[in-house]
Amino acid sequence: MPLTLGQQWNALPGDVRHRLGQASTGWRHLARVGGEALRLAAMASGDEAARLRAFAADVLLWAHGENPLYGPLAAEILAAPGLPLPAAACVSLAAVAAGWRAPTDKEGGQAYFERLAARRDTERLAGFLVERMRRDPGSLYWRDKALGLSLYCGAGKPAEDLETAALAGLRDMPGMVAVAANLWAQAAFLRGDASACLHELVMLGDAPGVTIGPAFGPAFAPARMGLALLDAGRDADAWPLLFSALGRAPWQAGLALVAADALSGARNAVVPPPGPALILLYTWNKAADLDATLASLFASDLCTAGGGRARVMALDNGSTDETPRVLDKWQAHAGLLRADLPVNIGAPAARNWLIATPEARAAETLVFLDDDVDLPPDWLGRLGAALAAMPRAGVVGCKVADHQAPRLLQNVAGQLLFPPDAADHASGHAPEGVPELDFQSLTPNPFRLLDAHLQGPDWGLFDFIGPADSVTGCCHLFPRAALGAPPAEGGGFSLALGPSQYDDFERDLRMLAGGRHAAYQGRLRVRHRKRSGLAGQNIGAAGVAGAASSASGNRYKMQTMHPRAQIAGFISAQALRLGEAVARALDALDRAGGRP
Repeated sequence: MPLTLGQQWNALPGDVRHRLGQASTGWRHLARVGGEALRLAAMASGDEAARLRAFAADVLLWAHGENPLYGPLAAEILAAPGLPLPAAACVSLAAVAAGWRAPTDKEGGQAYFERLAARRDTERLAGFLVERMRRDPGSLYWRDKALGLSLYCGAGKPAEDLETAALAGLRDMPGMVAVAANLWAQAAFLRGDASACLHELVMLGDAPGVTIGPAFGPAFAPARMGLALLDAGRDADAWPLLFSALGRAPWQAGLALVAADALSGARNAVVPPPGPALILLYTWNKAADLDATLASLFASDLCTAGGGRARVMALDNGSTDETPRVLDKWQAHAGLLRADLPVNIGAPAARNWLIATPEARAAETLVFLDDDVDLPPDWLGRLGAALAAMPRAGVVGCKVADHQAPRLLQNVAGQLLFPPDAADHASGHAPEGVPELDFQSLTPNPFRLLDAHLQGPDWGLFDFIGPADSVTGCCHLFPRAALGAPPAEGGGFSLALGPSQYDDFERDLRMLAGGRHAAYQGRLRVRHRKRSGLAGQNIGAAGVAGAASSASGNRYKMQTMHPRAQIAGFISAQALRLGEAVARALDALDRAGGRP
């Protein structure tokens, strides 16, 4: 009798299950998971070693599929001993490894490229990359850079020019037909053309008569086909493909969570949060962004349980631009509540001020929003649905995406970890000779949140309701009792982390210490006007340096506020929560037997 999805999942090593429960996407993250499986295979023997090598091959090929032009990863996969790779994968990997050809130092325009990147000059970068690809069409290095920049550019001519140049002639290059199909499918997905996306992906399956084969593992193509159909609203068509993919890759925890939410109806659930509810914003000298944020906020559904309606309060943190006039307008038109301060007291103090107002003390639900977001109409009900699914949560957050390029994610479910070179994954102990708090380092206690969501465009593998250690302060909802808890259990925001950055993360750490965790609503995408990476070119150099200095300083302070042993305990509790969530999802899918 074949093993169930749950049985196959439970057969994986515990540490591997934990890492995949944190995320089952992100090419660097998956490459580390595959490397860990190979390490375990080297210590095993017989059938167990063969099973681990087969699993490692599947995970590593998926990682290759998420970043198919990156030559160093392809070369590492080919060099790994004993991997059972399908023929189609060997052809693709060899072609990518041979075609990478990264320029060295100042050769081939690399120095000029780096200067443009440092200046965040997207327009000149795009022109430079198009010209480099014209001169050296066989270089996958420049094609890879061009596709990365096209993602940051979002919609518009620069992105289209970069994508066209990067994909031109790729199918005709020896051994590159699978990579070309993968990237053309992604291009179609990013522009919302599900039919064209499926047309390309079907060639990467393992059905009889396919023209290419499973170059990225047997589950990669059906999974992406199912995700593309879900994204297009064709849930019934997506279901057989999702279940087929999980049958081939039961390790795909994110896909299991997405499929289980589609099965249960949680994917489309909207539940008004408990009332009275108060939505809180604080702002400083961002009048245009604030006006756009309030427009989307007051146009949305603000209903609460019992038929009430959430109220909105904004605190002006000493603005000297047009912000007071913007607040005047919305106060007159929509009944906005407001507080006006003569000076900027910083983010954590502004949050605490708002929490202490009589209106906030009378509310059952409090929501904080940044002053530069764009909200979908059902955003509040989406957060309410996640709270209803996890009523003990101390905070509820969502997926945050770049406003100009909404397939680029900024934040998802925050899962704590220690970097592999800085501490033991399980215990958190520092390497030999390194103190538990290294005050000489810029990261004295180097815990952080997993960054798998930053490693490629969003295909929907974070579109589920689930537990998290932390969620971003860009848009998060609190039960009033959670913010009213003692400080050691997550009440209030630390004034030590003024003027801004990391105050929301640090509060969530104290919440974990108090026995609660965060709830994540991946079906709510909030678009954030503050850009990151190359997309942040609208910020001047001084602004970038100042923001980076403030963030680095607050990260340093936050890391000294929470000892390694405490963080390690949080990570152990996280492993149990994530394991239970994945097990529930797989059990529901097993009971459904492939039928929605």
